[in-house]
Formats: sequence, C-alpha cells, structure tokens
Amino acid sequence: MRNIYITFLFLIFCSMAHAQVQAKYRVTYDCDAQVVTGKTNTYRWTLDIGETTAVFYNNNYRLYSSELAKVKAQGGDNAMIDQLPVIGGKYFPKNDLQIVVGSPEKGEYIYYKQVLNSGLKYVDALPVIEWQLTDSTKTICEYECKQAVGSVYGRTWTVWYSIELPLNYGPYILNGLPGLIMAARDSDGLFDFKAVGVENAPENALVSVYKEDSHQKCTRKRFLQLRSESEGINKDQLVDRILSQRASGEKVIVYTVSGTDAKIDNEVEVPKYNHLDKE
Repeated sequence: MRNIYITFLFLIFCSMAHAQVQAKYRVTYDCDAQVVTGKTNTYRWTLDIGETTAVFYNNNYRLYSSELAKVKAQGGDNAMIDQLPVIGGKYFPKNDLQIVVGSPEKGEYIYYKQVLNSGLKYVDALPVIEWQLTDSTKTICEYECKQAVGSVYGRTWTVWYSIELPLNYGPYILNGLPGLIMAARDSDGLFDFKAVGVENAPENALVSVYKEDSHQKCTRKRFLQLRSESEGINKDQLVDRILSQRASGEKVIVYTVSGTDAKIDNEVEVPKYNHLDKE
C-alpha cells in the first residue's frame, strides 16, 4: 500500500511539473537581426508571461510548421514539397528558437532549437547578469524606460526597461531588472529588439512550447558543439559524418538529408549565422 501511495505522489508531481501555465501578459518585439553577413531580416518575437514562467518564441515558425503539417496530412509528402516555397514565403522570416524561463524550476530555463534538421533542448541555470544602471531615459510604447548595460554569453547588451511594468523578463534570456525589458541592442549591432506591443494575453494563451516532444535532450556544452560543427559544411561532408556516426555505434544526433542523392551539388553549404549567444 505504501508503494502505491508513493507512486501516486510521483505521478502527481510529474503532472504538476509538466503542467502548462496560463499566460497573463503578451509582449511583442520586432528584432532587426543580421542573420548572415551583410543581410538583415526583421523578426517578430512573442513573449508570453505567466505567473511563474514565460516563453519566448517566433510565431511565424509555429504558423509555418502547423500549416505545412496540415498540407502533408491531407496530400502527403509530394503535396508538402510542392507547397513548401509558398508556405515558406508566407511566413518569412521565421526562427524555430523557443526559450522557457523559470522552468523546470525557478532560476532555470529550457532552450529549444534545431541544429540542421534535429530538434535539441537543454536545461541550464538562468545567467545572473550584472547590470550597470544609467540615468538615461526614453519612452517606448508609451512607457517611460530606463537604461542598463550588461553582458551574457559573450555579448554586451544595452537595454531599456520600464518599472511601470514590474515583470522580471525580456527578450531572449535577458532578465534581472526591476521592470520589463522593452528594448535591447547588442554592442556589435547585430541584434536590435524593440517592443511594439504590450497587452493582456488572450484567454486561451498558455506558456507552452511548440512540438516539445520532437526535441532531444542534451547539455548546453553538447548543443554548442553540435551547432558549431554543423555550420559551413557541405552536403558531402554532412553525409560522411552521418555514416561515420552510424558506423561507430555512438548514440548521437542524426542529421537527415533530403533528396534521392544526398551528394548532389556538394558546393551548396549550410550558411553560418550570428547567434544571440556567442559562447
């Protein structure tokens, strides 16, 4: 009987740990991001904030992936491939990054991102940023904001936060100020976030991750290693890596390559990107 009781408590704990929190506030940011050298795109990001957690994501990616899945379910792979350029253009630009702050425990975050075609996720402690406060002020979305400067993961950020909105969140994993971060720009000028809307979240909005089960667990160190190794390689090198990993029997992330002949056009390279976290 005692074992049954312990199991029951464990199941309750697990259900609570994975329970989705109702979002209370929704912040919308536009970010001018230099994703490839010489080219800048403007991404629209959403920050849904609940009582104890928040999720940062790009809604274009969710809409793109959802519509693509519907086309595939109705017409199969060929229909999906035919519609890929149309749907991709409809939701351009998009980014699959998702970050849940304050989960699974307070002071932690879960980072979700694809490396090539593999979804990865890791849990890490939320960085403690040593902010330097200044006397500068400006107005964003009709809120008076103050300036602060701090560094995290190899980038120095100048941010603007509003104590009128006492929420300890911001874009990406920027946090730790006595108010919502309304704007943020890194010192290299590669990323420039600015809030374009602050509102109550829709009644059905949850602090949730899209396709969480499709992401494989790893450490942050391993994620950065895989990300670094995947950049700038051509298809020929990619196939060789897959084959060598399979031959060794090592349990690693397996990248998938589309097409009947994966070694066709091996001059095409996976582009290198600027990342929010440099290290």
